[in-house]
Amino acid sequence: MSSAQSIPDRYLPPGTAVRYDGHQDGGPEYGVVVHCWHEPEIGGYDCYVAFFGTELPAGKPAVKPYVLRYSAMSLTVM
Repeated sequence: MSSAQSIPDRYLPPGTAVRYDGHQDGGPEYGVVVHCWHEPEIGGYDCYVAFFGTELPAGKPAVKPYVLRYSAMSLTVM
């Protein structure tokens, strides 16, 4: 069983802090789930995540986050 298969598919509520480890260069990225929904085309949950880069800000972020779409299975809950 691969590591991706061992992560259960699940709904992630908005506001959930997550980490994406899928980058080959630069290490993980940290973000917060903005929206999550069941996507029939992939048979699981998709999420919009506001990413802040290599760490989550402690308070108000210094820069505007960028929002990307990822499968909930590819995200690690912090």
